[in-house]
Amino acid sequence: MVKNILSLFMIQGAGYILPLITLPYLVRVLGPSEYGVLGFSLAFVQYFTLLVQYGFDLSATNKIAIHKDDKTLVSQVFWGVLFCKTILVILGALLMVAILLLVPGLKDYSTVIIVSYTSVVGAAYVPSWLFQGKEKMGWMAISNILAKIVTIPLIFIFVSSPADTWIVALITGAGFILGSLFSFYMIYRERWIEWTRPTLGQLKELIQDGRYIFLSNIAGSLYVNSIPVFLGFAAGPVTVGYYVAADRIRQAIQGLMSPVTSVFYPRISSLMSIDKAKGLRMIRLLLVGQNAVALLMTLLLMIFSHQIIDLFYGKTYHESISILVLLAPLIFFISVSTVLGVQGMLIIGMRKEFSQILWLGAILNTVIIFPLIWLASADGAAISVLFTEALVAILIVSKTKSIWRRS
Repeated sequence: MVKNILSLFMIQGAGYILPLITLPYLVRVLGPSEYGVLGFSLAFVQYFTLLVQYGFDLSATNKIAIHKDDKTLVSQVFWGVLFCKTILVILGALLMVAILLLVPGLKDYSTVIIVSYTSVVGAAYVPSWLFQGKEKMGWMAISNILAKIVTIPLIFIFVSSPADTWIVALITGAGFILGSLFSFYMIYRERWIEWTRPTLGQLKELIQDGRYIFLSNIAGSLYVNSIPVFLGFAAGPVTVGYYVAADRIRQAIQGLMSPVTSVFYPRISSLMSIDKAKGLRMIRLLLVGQNAVALLMTLLLMIFSHQIIDLFYGKTYHESISILVLLAPLIFFISVSTVLGVQGMLIIGMRKEFSQILWLGAILNTVIIFPLIWLASADGAAISVLFTEALVAILIVSKTKSIWRRS
């Protein structure tokens, strides 16, 4: 398990830390306006990433974790998930084109949005759920790091002015696609999968297993990932640029928590099917350890927000300082929600309740965000997300007393 955690730290480093190498260069070359266009476009295509990933990243991981030594069943899940994702990639592309044609407000973003869809294609075919379910994250880590290392120099070579925003989007997508190709090579080399044609019944079961996770992901996206989109419509690309610049820092630190969550999820899923008491003890251990680290990271980010913004972005982005202070507590609240929600509620069968809580948060955020943007611009958007995440965490804690209270 320690090896898998270290492997996932490498993956998250590739996903969040390595791009910080290019971040100071990009924000200066593109400027707040075009950086805002990039941030808006990448946030917009996240809706389609949610569509193509459906709930498979957790539901398929859970199924493979329980039956990881059954090559036939794992192969059925593998090909079934890929078939479903291929259909969703095609539907997503058609839906995106229709939206771009029907919504005049997206005209200024259309080129970058279309190019950004390469990220959706790449993310759809990254089989992280297979590697996590089999608890073999080492090769996955190598694949992701190689892909990021290959693409980072391309930013400095091909991006030199605000007119190159679409090139940044293309390089970002190419990194995802390259990572998926490396991963498929590893799967082929390890002989984990045999060809089997998925049946209609198997596809239906996969869709049903992931439906509540999918709905939960949509709800979560509405009050976290959608903020640049809301800001783009309500306040313009410059404000989006300031917000995204701050949130990139928060995401990078939040991403350091993901390896623990990703490794423990299949382990807890497997353990709960054998010994529920031991599974609950592991969740409690994770709750204390991970959230203590998350709280420390939150406090450090709030204290040193001014210095961090100056270091990465310079004085042009001082508007991002207050935004970063407001977003920093999300690290703690999301950590609490992830441990008790994803590791707890989803595994013990409370998928519907988990989805309901996230949808309550999504509805609340949608109601309050636009008035808060009108009152306080990007700071208002950050306040909206902070309030929503805090409420969601409190509701999840209240709903999961059977998990964190010792019997």
